[in-house]
Amino acid sequence: MEILIKNSSAYKIFCREAEAGRLAHAYMLSFEDSAYLRDALKIFALRYFSVSAEDKAGGQILREAFPDCKIYPEQGKKFNAEAAVALIEDCAMRPAYGDRKLYLISSFDECSAVVQNKLLKVIEEPPEGVGFILGATSLSPVLPTILSRVRLLEVPPFTADMIFGALERKNAGAALNRRAAESCGGVLSVAEALAGGEFTEVNDAAAEILSASTPSAAGLAALKYGDSKYKREIVSHAQRLCLEAARAKALRGGHTADSGAGALEKIWTEAALLRGAEAFGEAQRDLKFNAYFSALLFGAMLKMIEENNKWLKLSE
Repeated sequence: MEILIKNSSAYKIFCREAEAGRLAHAYMLSFEDSAYLRDALKIFALRYFSVSAEDKAGGQILREAFPDCKIYPEQGKKFNAEAAVALIEDCAMRPAYGDRKLYLISSFDECSAVVQNKLLKVIEEPPEGVGFILGATSLSPVLPTILSRVRLLEVPPFTADMIFGALERKNAGAALNRRAAESCGGVLSVAEALAGGEFTEVNDAAAEILSASTPSAAGLAALKYGDSKYKREIVSHAQRLCLEAARAKALRGGHTADSGAGALEKIWTEAALLRGAEAFGEAQRDLKFNAYFSALLFGAMLKMIEENNKWLKLSE
């Protein structure tokens, strides 16, 4: 994960500002991978203090034991109003080493409006030598007043090739590495779960959803998987299956195969498959805003069904 973060445009911008001595007093790191957000913040903290993981201070930062780099919330806890007050009070204390202190707040998008408002003044006007890096998987719950006072750094979803490389570095030659990288929506922790054996469940869910060629069947499938823990993975894989089937159908001049992608080719026209790929891509983006997942699935399928019916009528 470290390699992926350090190759991101967000990290490179941060490094340039650090080298030029122009670090902002507060940053917001937008990074969709909740499982690795805390670790990502610590990678930025190493650069903030110009230390490496091999240095004593760097090792302490990674272990969350460096007195001048504090990370919130405590493991397994929420960052509440009491913790916010304690942070503000701590800001007034001198650094233990050097002349700088850094506060990392992971999952800032999960903080209540009350907590965010408590921190507003200290984020806007921190004491001399105090900096903040806030981490969020989604910006929509963050108050506009906070966003207007921080420097935004966005880590976009990683490409399938980047994820595949990370999986290969961890477990070279694993059978599901490539499929996991292509179906994870650019999120490393999701890819790791899929490569670890959870791909079959995602594949079966996406295939069942895409086999629903009527509004009633689509509605039932959407309800069935509305509470799935693999929301991002399902829509990402459904998009991929649509593209694969459309490509295969185009190469065969509209003829269907007997197996594999042919199952979808027999149900859908090429135009409907392409419309489905587009619709599931839109669903991936809408997931960022915590949309109702069953409604997202049903909406994507309706677009596919409408496109399919239109072309079937034209061919009659």
